[in-house]
Amino acid sequence: MAQQFEYETRLTQPRDEVFAWHQRPGALTRLTPPFGGGPDKVTEAPTDGIEPGSRVKLGVSVPGTFGTVHVPWTARHGDWDPPHYFTDRMERGPLGEWEHRHNFEETSSGGTLVRDQVTVRALPTSLDKASGPSDKLMRGQLERIFAYRERQLRGDLDFHDEHRGPRLRIAVGGASGLIGSQVCALLETGGHEVVQLKRGGSTGPGVIGWDPTKGRLNPRDLAGIDVVLHLGGSSIATRFTDKNKAEILRSRVDSTKLLVRAIGQVPADQRPRALVVGSAVGYHGTDRGDEILAEEQPPGEGFLAHVCDEWEKAAHGAEVFGVRVVNVRTGLVLTPSGGLLRPQLPLMTAGLSGPLGGGKQWQSWIGIDDMAGAVAHLVLSEDASGPYHLAAPNPVRQKDFARIVAGVLHRPAMVPTPLAGPRALLGKEATEELVAASHRVDVSKLLGAGYSFRHADLRACAEHILGRVG
Repeated sequence: MAQQFEYETRLTQPRDEVFAWHQRPGALTRLTPPFGGGPDKVTEAPTDGIEPGSRVKLGVSVPGTFGTVHVPWTARHGDWDPPHYFTDRMERGPLGEWEHRHNFEETSSGGTLVRDQVTVRALPTSLDKASGPSDKLMRGQLERIFAYRERQLRGDLDFHDEHRGPRLRIAVGGASGLIGSQVCALLETGGHEVVQLKRGGSTGPGVIGWDPTKGRLNPRDLAGIDVVLHLGGSSIATRFTDKNKAEILRSRVDSTKLLVRAIGQVPADQRPRALVVGSAVGYHGTDRGDEILAEEQPPGEGFLAHVCDEWEKAAHGAEVFGVRVVNVRTGLVLTPSGGLLRPQLPLMTAGLSGPLGGGKQWQSWIGIDDMAGAVAHLVLSEDASGPYHLAAPNPVRQKDFARIVAGVLHRPAMVPTPLAGPRALLGKEATEELVAASHRVDVSKLLGAGYSFRHADLRACAEHILGRVG
């Protein structure tokens, strides 16, 4: 039996603006929750936005796989009447029926009431003895999903209100990555044009083809680009063999030097005004104890510190061309979709998590939405330059991190985890630099640049990304 579900979101922004946000590329990525219970992965972008006939492909996590296995979901957009409503219907997927009508109504104060109306029916199973429990479970999942969407929409619209200005053309390396995909989506929903730097691809609409391994990038493709954002590089989650270390360093430094050379060959009146390049708090070395680390301190010791230092030096080569350069030193990014949190979730859910390697090390964490927001803020802020720590203002020790996040899942975190397991997978050096590293960074510079955090508190961040608010 189909259920009728309705959810209301009240916003201060005018209806035309809210509807326009939903029309832009990136809106679906920003609204898709990462915690399961519904579509939690955009596998293929809409063919034509939210216009009638546009199709989009999504993925729904299989329960118990923690996002590693997805069931396909294909949705097709139907009737619309801008800026009053648009609709979508599931054509193929794990439900018996799904039809969603998005209504946008003007409020007396000049804001917007978004009224989501969903007709949903689960597929029958042999376990369904009565409709009550199944209906209750479905309604609970929908409440979590739409509450998350409300927080995302409200936060993104507020971000764009704070960053009103000219619409920019932004070339992005690493656009499909964990961080890059969210940064691009946030920028796109603000009306900016994102052009992907695609390795091995051909230059065309929305794409600049390049090949860092062969030093190929046509400077003409960067003409008219306002900002270049480079977040790419081979994964560091691997054994630190000589071969892997060489690739980790080369993939970052060589690609950045290629961008700098190309920028320098663009005529001055068409040249990008800024180059924003990735880095990490690993710049400070493996273990600095309880020391509070500021951006101006010299690099620490260790392989990753060397990589970050060389990466940042390569980026600053663009300054001779009058280009603003920013190094984003990322902390530990929190999302169920990847990074630090994803491999820990199975143990946390089972109540088997706890202090890792003693749990005394400091973790400078940041939620994925603040990561995207802080990067976008530095891209759009013409006064920002040099290195910035991108981490929440309140770092915590690892044992407290485990306790707080497990607590959001209503699980204990009492099981000590020795470093023997990570060492068996990653080796001694990578374990020390990736798993056991301790960084307690200061983010005063980022706050001084005007960035406002959505989630400065770890518990609030975990509740949001895990869909456990309230």
